[in-house]
Amino acid sequence: MDLTQRVLNAYERIENQRLKSLVLLLIKHLHACVNEMSLTDQEFEFAWDFMKRMAAKTGPERNEFLLLADVLGVSQLNESLNHDKPGQPVGFAIVGPFFRDDAPFRQRGAADVSDDTLGARVRISGRVYDFDTKVPIEGAILDTWQAAPNGLYENQDGNQPDYNLRGRYKSDTNGTFDLIALMPTAYPVPTDGPVGELLRAAKRPPDRPAHIHFIVSAPGYETLVTQIFVKGDKQITDDVVFTANEKMVGEFKKATEHFLLSYDFPLRSGISTTPKAPIPS
Repeated sequence: MDLTQRVLNAYERIENQRLKSLVLLLIKHLHACVNEMSLTDQEFEFAWDFMKRMAAKTGPERNEFLLLADVLGVSQLNESLNHDKPGQPVGFAIVGPFFRDDAPFRQRGAADVSDDTLGARVRISGRVYDFDTKVPIEGAILDTWQAAPNGLYENQDGNQPDYNLRGRYKSDTNGTFDLIALMPTAYPVPTDGPVGELLRAAKRPPDRPAHIHFIVSAPGYETLVTQIFVKGDKQITDDVVFTANEKMVGEFKKATEHFLLSYDFPLRSGISTTPKAPIPS
C-alpha cells in the first residue's frame, strides 16, 4: 500500500460526510502536487516558513491567507462557481480582506465619508428588486465600503475616523436607495508580506482598479457580494485579484455638485447569508 492510500485510510472514520469528502480530496490533491513538484528539502522548508510568515501577518486588521487566495484567483473562482448564473446582470465579487463587521446604519441620502476626507463625491442611487418578478424589495440592506484617496481603508489608517467610508443603508418601499460616497480610488494590495514577495517574483503589479464594495441582502434572497468599477478604467483588465469584469462596471457621470451613478441590484430567491468579515467590529 502506498503512502497516499495509507493517509487516506487514516481519515476514513470522519463521521461528517461532507467534511470527510473535503479532507480526502485535499489529501489526494496535495499528495499529487508534491509528487509532481518533486520538492527538495530546502523548497519544502521554504513552503512551511512562507506559511509561518503569512500567519505572522494575519490578525484583526489583516488576513494574509485571504490575500493570497485573492491574488491566486482562488477567491474569485469560488465566487464564480457558487454564484454566477446565466442571465445574472450584476457580477458576484470577492469580499476581500478589508470588509468590517457592524458598519453604522446611515440615513437615506447621507454620506459615508467624513467631511475632512479629500476627494470628489458621488451620489449613488438605484433600486433593489427581485430578479425574476422585477418586484421592488423593501428593507434590503446595502453594506458599502471603500478606500480613501491615499489608497487605505480606515482600519489601515489611524488618521481616518472610525468606520470612515463604511456604511449600511436600507431600500425604501419602492426598493430604491440613495447615498453619497467617495469617487472610487485605485490602490495596491499590501505588499510588505509574503504575498508581496510572490507578486514581485511574478513581476505582477499589485494594483486594484478603482471600485466601491457592496453587499446587498434581504430575507429570502441570495446575498449579493459585488464591486462597482469605473467605466473606462484600463486597470480593469489587469486586476491583481482577477475580480473586475464587465458585469461590475458603472458609469460615473460628472454633475454640478457630485458625480452621479445610477446602479440597480437584482436579487435572486435563496438563502440570505452574511459573509464572515475578515476584520471584526
